Formats: sequence, structure tokens, C-alpha cells
Amino acid sequence: MPVMTHPDGHQSSRHATIGRTPLRVIPHRSRRGPLVRYGIAAVFTLVSLALTVLLEPYLERTIFLLFWPAVIGSAWLAGFGPAMLTATASVALVDYFLLRPAGTGWNFVELVTFATFLGLAALTSWAVNIIEVARGVAADAATENARLAGLLDTQSEELTHQLEESQAMQEELEQSAEELALRTGEAETAERFTRGILESISDPFVVHDSEWRFRYVNAAAARIISGANRDPVGLIGKVVWEEWPNLEGSKIQADMRRAVETRTPLTFESFFAEQGRWAELHCYPLPDGGLGTQWKDITGRKRSEEASGYLTRATELLASSADYETTLGEVAQLIVPHFADWCAISVVDDTGHPRQLAVAHVDPEKVKWAHELNKRYPPDSNASTGVPQVIRTGEPELYPEIPDELLVAGAIDEEHLRISRELGLRSAMIVPLSTPDRTLGAITVVSAESGRRYSEADLDFIMELARRAALAVENARLHMAELEARRGAEEANEAKTQFLAVMSHELRTPLNAIGGYTELLLMGIRGALTVDQQADLERIQRSQRNLLSLINDILNYAKLEAGHVEFAIDKVPVHPVLLDIEPLITPQLRSKLLTYSYSGCDKTLTVWADAEKVRQIMLNLLSNAIKFTEPGGTISISCDSSDGHVQVIVTDTGLGIPADRLSSVFEPFVQLERNLSSNHEGTGLGLAISRDLARGMGGELSARSKVGEGSSFELRLRRVDA
Repeated sequence: MPVMTHPDGHQSSRHATIGRTPLRVIPHRSRRGPLVRYGIAAVFTLVSLALTVLLEPYLERTIFLLFWPAVIGSAWLAGFGPAMLTATASVALVDYFLLRPAGTGWNFVELVTFATFLGLAALTSWAVNIIEVARGVAADAATENARLAGLLDTQSEELTHQLEESQAMQEELEQSAEELALRTGEAETAERFTRGILESISDPFVVHDSEWRFRYVNAAAARIISGANRDPVGLIGKVVWEEWPNLEGSKIQADMRRAVETRTPLTFESFFAEQGRWAELHCYPLPDGGLGTQWKDITGRKRSEEASGYLTRATELLASSADYETTLGEVAQLIVPHFADWCAISVVDDTGHPRQLAVAHVDPEKVKWAHELNKRYPPDSNASTGVPQVIRTGEPELYPEIPDELLVAGAIDEEHLRISRELGLRSAMIVPLSTPDRTLGAITVVSAESGRRYSEADLDFIMELARRAALAVENARLHMAELEARRGAEEANEAKTQFLAVMSHELRTPLNAIGGYTELLLMGIRGALTVDQQADLERIQRSQRNLLSLINDILNYAKLEAGHVEFAIDKVPVHPVLLDIEPLITPQLRSKLLTYSYSGCDKTLTVWADAEKVRQIMLNLLSNAIKFTEPGGTISISCDSSDGHVQVIVTDTGLGIPADRLSSVFEPFVQLERNLSSNHEGTGLGLAISRDLARGMGGELSARSKVGEGSSFELRLRRVDA
């Protein structure tokens, strides 16, 4: 059978593969290498020699008997050549090892024997080789026939299977055709249903393909497009960016492209300056790379949020300072550039003419230029439009559009008109800064490069902003007037305090002289005194002391009012201070037959205070209690500690203070008559001075009273922590 050689050097049948069925390669001796085949012959020869040597005594004349299997085996397994090698080697080995002694020649019998063995060996080897080759050819043919039979069976099965598949496919095609017709009907129904849903959406909705061409426009979107003087039907198949080139490079385009690129739904808000409208856009990426976009008009909500935010911030600015000129300038900056490109605020000056107070723009150089332009072309106070007219009438002016005719009418000269045209003014509002009583100025809001057009809703917002600004200006002016009045009152009070201090000082000098000379006369230095003279001098001495006490009270109060009293705050033990007071008031207690009790304080209680001021407060409270307690009454002192404070309480059994008069006992120059039939001396400054001293040390002085039962005055001071 013809053979073919593979790239790796092996031979195989030319029918090695048919279709996809691999062939089994039948082993053959020719596949063995020469070295292996001749090695097999050598092994057979040596084995035969070894066995012959061992069995030589039994072989005698049949010396080549054991070499025949070697020759036949070599021929069968290795081929004719190795078999002849085995025969030749056998003759040589037998001759050498078994027959002929060394140094002797061959005889005729041996030569015949050798020749006969070699001839029979050659004949046997040739026959065996022929049989082996025929057997191999037969085996190869049988194998090939079996393979071809199997291949035919396989192909028969495959043809049968393909026939069955063909029949099944035909049935499926018929079924698919029926399903296709059904699905086509369903798709048409679904399309009509989907279109009905899209048409029922009240908000505008459009669909773009992957090339941004219009594929669908619902009725709501068609109405808006028609309102913009465009044919919604004619948009189908056209690119949105070509139809609306102003969207190129805008945030709307960036967001729509981002929704397509990220394949995620996206919602965002956008302002359309030319229409002055806000919209909320919902972008939905489509499987084919297109985009569905729905939008909703949210102008009302955004205007409300915008107005609320501006008004809240403006209110904070206006309330942050009494300098209304500065705050009005900040308010102008507040609405630029998001609500307006320009904002100017004018106020009426003392001459009744409008004065430009503030101008706001994103470009500081343009602000400077605007101020210079206002100086160069001041507004005409008699103009029938603009700021003078608004201030004069108190009525706002709205210009949704600023035509060139309006610029021409308001221009003073050609240069003024040229500048006005270069500004590119698109829309404007002028509103008054009005209070219920008068108009204080005006706010001018202008749209230019942003292209925004103002509406009645914008006018309502700016009117509210102007109203709040006007109230703030009025309040600031009133506050300034109040400050001026307060400053005048403080200056007058300071003058009064100075007068009282000077007067007290001047009065104390003669009073001290009167007291000194009275003391000398009572001592008898000028001679003996009669009883009546001594009584008169004692009355003079008491009157001098009372008057001096009144003057000291006035002087002390004047010092407190002027802030000239210094406090030496330190740790002050309460108990020793209260013990030291009793000897000072004992004469007064005895003179009015009053009972005094001090329950004692915890000796560890210490307060942050000025010891001398605490002593002065306690003397004032006790003197006040003695003065207004009837003979036979009781005055007591107690103390307590709570919440980081120490309370010292002075209680008397007087007639008490009416509830409606209790709050006024600490006012200066107030003296309450607890008994209408008696007159008590004093200026009414003791309690006022005591309360100011207590507060100066971080404490407080308060009173409780009940008519018919007496009064309690509580001094509260900060406790020193242990």
C-alpha cells in the first residue's frame, strides 16, 4: 500500500484521516530501526550459543539444532538481513567454539554442513519474511476495511440524523413563521400601546438615536417646539445640536452625553436664559445607544427657592450692620451674576436728588467704569422714566425687552448712545426703596450678557427685596438717631454725675467743719453750756451727720454710675465679716428696742468678693431694716449655700412691702413709706448702691416681702470651691 511521510519522519497510510475519523496505525517490524533489528539477531545468536555449549554432549551431530530457532526468530521479528546475520554468526561461533581446534583447517564434511545450514537458513528466512510481509499487508487491509466500514456506518448515521434534523428544522421554520406573524402583530400592538403611553405623558418627551437624530417627539414636546416657530414633524431625522447650535458646549450637552456614555439614567436642572425658564431634565439611555429625554418646567419652584434664598441672605446682610450704605452694597453683590448682570442702588440725598450708592458687576473694572459713566451722565431729575421717575412716583418699572428705540430715547448724546449699545442690555427692572411713609431710593437690575429676560414674577421678587432693604435703611437711620440721642443722654448723665461728685465734695467740707466745731462746743472748750444749749448742739450734730450720710450716698452712687469704683476681688470668709457687723449696729438696735439674732454660718464658707464692699452692703441692709422696723421687732441674719453660691439673708418683722412696689425698691432715689403716718430720712440710694456693688462682684441682691409679715433681702455671692 502506498505510504506517506509526516513532517516528524514517521510513515503512515495515505488514508490516515478521512473526514474527522482518525486511523489506527498498525505496528510493523519495518518501523524498528536497524540497530534494534540487528540487536535482536545478536541476542538470539548468543542465547543459542550459550544453550548449545551447555547441551553439547547431547547434541553430537545435530550441533546446529538450537540455532534454528534463533534464525527463524530473527527472520520473524527482525527480517531477512538480521536472520542471515544470525545464520552466518552461528556458523562462525560453532566453528570456533565447538568443532575445530585452534590452528586446524576445515574438512569437507564441515564445509558441506556449514553450506547446507546457511542455505537452509537463507531459504527459511526468506520464507518467514515473505509470510510476515503478507501477514502485515493482510492486517493493514483488514484494518483499513474495518475503518472504512465504520466510517460508512458513521456517515450513514450522520445522514440519518441530518435528515431527521432537516425535517425537525422544517417543522420549526413553519412554527417560527407562525410565531413571527404572531410576534409581528404583538409588536405592532406594543408599538401602538407604547406610543399611546408616550403621547399620554403630560411632560415633553423626545427620543434621539445614537447619532443624536430625533426619532420621536410627543405631543407636549411638539407644542413647545411649535411655540418656538419650528416644525416638530420636520425635526425627525435631524441632529439636535445642528437645530439648536447654542447648546453646543453647554452643560445640557455635557450632561446628555454623559448619560449616554455611562449608560446610566441622569437627572439635572438647567436654566434657559432667553426664555427665562427653568427645566428639570430626565435622561434615559436606550439599548441601541440612543437617549430618551423628558423635561418638566420647574420655573415656579426654582423662582420660589431662588427668591427665598436671596431674601434670607439679604435679610441677614441687612441685619448684620447699622451701616446701611455698606450693607446695601453687599445686597447688590448678592444677586450678581446669578440673577442679574448689573445691579445699582441709589438713595435720595439731603437735597432730594438720587445719589448712586452702589454698583455691582462680576468685573471690577466695569464697576469703576460705571461709576465714572454716572458722574459723566448723571440722571435727569425730571426724566419721565428711570430712577428719578420711580423715586418720584414710588411705582416700579419693568422692561422685559430693551429695544434700541428705548436706548435712543434715553441717550444724552451720541457717545452716550454708543456706550449704551455696547453694553448689550437685554432686560431691566427699576423698583423703589419705599417705606410706608416715603421713598428712600431705587434698585436697578439689568440683564446683559446672560440674555435673561425678566418677568412679572421677577418683579415681585425684586420688589420684596427692595421693601426689606428700605425697612433696613429706615431702621438703620432710626438706630443712628437713637444712638445720637443715647449719646447725648449719656453725656448729660455724665455731666450730672460730675456735678453731683463736685457738689458732694464741696458740701462735705463745710459740713465737716460744722461737725468739728459742734464737737468742740459740746466738749466745753468755749465755756460751759446750758442744758438747752447742749440739746441744740446735739440736734445740730445729728442733722450734720444725716446730711453728711446723704452726701456720701450721693457721692458713692455717682462713682458707681461713672464706673469709678474699683473692686479688690479675693477669697472672703463669710462668718468673720458677719460677726464684725454686730458691734456697728448695736447702738441703733438699742435705740429702737429691736431684737437682733445671727444664727451663725459654716466657718468653711468662703466667697469671691471685696470684703469692704460686702461689709458696706450688709450695713446698708441692716440700717434699712432698722429704719423700717417698728420698736419691739426682730432683725435676723442667716446664711446658706447651694448651686455654687452663698446666700446671706437679712430678715425683719416690719410691715412689709406691697407686691406692686417690690420691684422698684432698688431704683435710685426711691423711698417707700412702709407706714404712711411716718417720715423716714434718707435719699433712697442705699439699696440701689448695694445692688450695684453686689453685681460688681458677680453676685445679686434680691428682695421678698409680704405686707404685715416683714421683708427679706438676699445677698447672693459666688462660693469658693473647696
